[in-house]
Parts: sequence; C-alpha cells; structure tokens
Amino acid sequence: MVGYVKDSTAVVDEMFQTDELSRYLARMNLAPQWEEGVFDRLTAGEVPGEELGQPQKGCRIWQLRKDVDVTMRFIGYEDLVKKFGEPDAGNYTQVFEGDLGTNDLERIYAICRDSPPPGYQGYRMALSDVVELYDASGSEFYYCDRVGFRPIQFNQSQEQAEYIEMTM
Repeated sequence: MVGYVKDSTAVVDEMFQTDELSRYLARMNLAPQWEEGVFDRLTAGEVPGEELGQPQKGCRIWQLRKDVDVTMRFIGYEDLVKKFGEPDAGNYTQVFEGDLGTNDLERIYAICRDSPPPGYQGYRMALSDVVELYDASGSEFYYCDRVGFRPIQFNQSQEQAEYIEMTM
C-alpha cells in the first residue's frame, strides 16, 4: 500500500510520486497529497482503518445492446419501468470489467464519462447504463438514473453468468 483515500484526496507516500501515478489519480478524480512516511505509517498500522476505505470491489459496466429499441436508451428508471418493465440483463452487453480504484458510484460515473479506462469498449457512461460492483460474496447492480444511481435486480441468463464466471 502506497497511500490511502480520504474524502476526495489521495494521501500518498512521496517516495512513490511519479507522473504515471499522478495521471492515474487524476483519472480517478483524486487530488494527490504527497507526504513523507505514509508507507511506514500504513505498514505499522498507524493510520486508522476507516481512512483505508472499504475493500475494493471489481466493476463491470453494462450498456444496452445496439439492436435494442432505441427508445430504451438514455431514459430514467421510472420511464423505463413504465414503458418496458424492469431493466433486463438480456438487453445489455458488458463494455468494461476491471478495477477503477473506487467503490463510489459517482466517482465511477465521472471516470467512465470523462476519461474511460483502458479496455472500456462502450460509449461514455450515461443514463440507462448499469454498474455492477462484485466480490467473492456476489454482485450489486445499479441503474444510472437521471440523478444518481438506483439499486436494481439484474438477473442474467445462465449463459451470461457462465461467461462472466469463466472470465473471473
């Protein structure tokens, strides 16, 4: 561990200060604060646990397939449910899987909208996209709504689930 996140600041040991890490932190929308001795304090357990954040979850971004009714795209959750029912995983395709350095949905949105990470193969994140946060205990799904995110059920077909399991 080279540092920790507190609010929207990454407190990082100055011995790890590089252009590459600075660019990474900028993509994560984190302001770097370079300090001497952070690494030593972390390894000694001197930094309170709450500042270290939650265990990192994996992230998948799902977007509507190209062949889906165009009127399903870029609409709020309530409108989607009224016209088409709950979000159906069969209408979506995975456009990203990886570690975005955060479990915060708003930060994930900002990253995927402003500066999509390597391997991101969809359009910039927008209304109607689904974010999946997962770990060994399972997955949580969130619909990108007009304001913020809404937790949803997002039942995948057996074929989709098997493909995802194979890629993990």
